[in-house]
Amino acid sequence: MPATLVGAVPHRRISAERPEGVCPIPPRLVAYLCGQCELTTSVPMHPQAPIPALWPCRRCRESAECTEEPDEGAELLGTARTSRNLPPKSHWAQLKERRSEEELERLLDSRLALLRTGKLHSGPSHR
Repeated sequence: MPATLVGAVPHRRISAERPEGVCPIPPRLVAYLCGQCELTTSVPMHPQAPIPALWPCRRCRESAECTEEPDEGAELLGTARTSRNLPPKSHWAQLKERRSEEELERLLDSRLALLRTGKLHSGPSHR
């Protein structure tokens, strides 16, 4: 029968060691307070693990701040440093990223010239 390891990491329950050689480590509970929904999330961590300053709230998934003194440089893995909620870019802003204004002006002039000579039609492309 495999031995079970009781410790701070609940998803690792199987140990290759014999039960008498395993010493359970009590987890350290770290509290995080969400500024959005004002819910406190308690996170069990290994006693020697660095404490990140931010943790996702269990209700709204926004960043909750640590109520204790976080460790310097400790980050939560899998989270971005900047917000991903960027405002949508306009079509003009996307064009300016790829081409200079002089290039866009030349392209516009050439397309208008084709349209005026009748080589480029203004109607729908399907028939």
